[in-house]
Amino acid sequence: MAHSSLSRRRFLHISGAAVSALALAACVPTVAPSAPAEGEAAASGAAVVSEDTPLWVLHTNDFHPDYNDFIRKTIVDFATEKGWALEVADTAGFLGGSADIQKIAASVQSGDAPDLWMHTVNIFQMKQLETVVPVTDIVNELIATYGEIAPRMRKAAETDGDFYGVPFHVRSDGGWARRDIFEAAGIDINALRTYDELREACLEVSDPAAEMWGWGMTVNRGGDGGYLIARVLNGWGATWTDETGQFVTIDSPEAVTAVEWLVDTYTNPQWERMLPPGVLSWTDPTNNESYLGGKVAYTQNAGTVYAKAVVDANPVAELTLYDPPKGGPVLETFNGLGGMNWLKIREGKNPAAADELLMHFFTEEILKQVYTVATAYAVPAYESMWEWEEITSVPQSVAQKVAALDPVGWNGLSYPGPSSAQMGAVDTSNVHTDMVASVLTGAATAEEAVKQAAERSIQIFQEFGAPGVA
Repeated sequence: MAHSSLSRRRFLHISGAAVSALALAACVPTVAPSAPAEGEAAASGAAVVSEDTPLWVLHTNDFHPDYNDFIRKTIVDFATEKGWALEVADTAGFLGGSADIQKIAASVQSGDAPDLWMHTVNIFQMKQLETVVPVTDIVNELIATYGEIAPRMRKAAETDGDFYGVPFHVRSDGGWARRDIFEAAGIDINALRTYDELREACLEVSDPAAEMWGWGMTVNRGGDGGYLIARVLNGWGATWTDETGQFVTIDSPEAVTAVEWLVDTYTNPQWERMLPPGVLSWTDPTNNESYLGGKVAYTQNAGTVYAKAVVDANPVAELTLYDPPKGGPVLETFNGLGGMNWLKIREGKNPAAADELLMHFFTEEILKQVYTVATAYAVPAYESMWEWEEITSVPQSVAQKVAALDPVGWNGLSYPGPSSAQMGAVDTSNVHTDMVASVLTGAATAEEAVKQAAERSIQIFQEFGAPGVA
């Protein structure tokens, strides 16, 4: 692996201006400490948290308020039980532009950093910045207790023989379909393996007069739009990087064909009837809202869309099935589901308390509540948990097992290479969504857009110490 000479200052420069740690997500103290009896903490070996340096925990804010609330409540309740001073805050679920990475890097540089962060953030970028510490002993203990980690989650958390993130749960991804609508048209959506087949099916079930559109997916900036682009690129035989992860390979005829297919989907009048109004301006939550509102028959999304329907007793829940991720004419099946990790931040003031809180989330009691509150959104990161009743009793959860445990461990834009800091930067810089957008807006041809994306990516690779070109 190439050694990177990228400085923290330079990283912040290419990611965007560094910001004050004080701006980080409006941390609000929630728990006041209660002093233990003299000598009590020392005798028990329990962590001690000073009122002057509260335990500082950040967690993702996902499209599932009940999940968010449960995570926060678990943190607060545990700190209260321990008598710890606490500050807890949420951060955005989608990190387009790397703003939260920048903020945490700035807080580490200032010597006043959070203790823990629960997120899907690219761990290799965080390691590159020296903002996270190894958590290998913790992960090995969890593996000994619960079994092997899902392949993609291992790829996303381990590098150079150490883990820099603790896999928490697989965050489901793939298709969510209105079973009733597709069955009424005689379509077995799970039997379709390619996006070409899916596009035809979505057109067939669309009825704009009844405000039902088949294709509830965008290519706009966002995690969901980026996921669709990455799947189509790989499905058409294009890759962003080689197997070593050191070279940019996106400037290829296969990538041009894939981009042309995506542009055709959103601009050819042939497909107009299946596209919801304004789909090209959707943000990450819009497809959730449209699906839950009964306006689209198919979307790709983390399982928050289904889990929220269950919690809200939305009738859509009973009509929803999980659809394994689709492919293309070159590669039909390439499975791998990412997930949520816990990161220990360097310069955090309470490493021992952070470990205690982290391990509390890995008790069976808490994990089973996570799987119940976030039904089919949170599924196991560890092999043995797939046998738990909270998973086996939910068909939409069981249906994800093959994709989650597939040894291919498809890891998004980084495929077929390893996950890396440079590919994380390509992703959070929105190079892939900008590539497609430039063709949709007429600013470039597909060939020009692909070449421009390759040039931007090579520059990013070289900033991170990777050669980028042979």
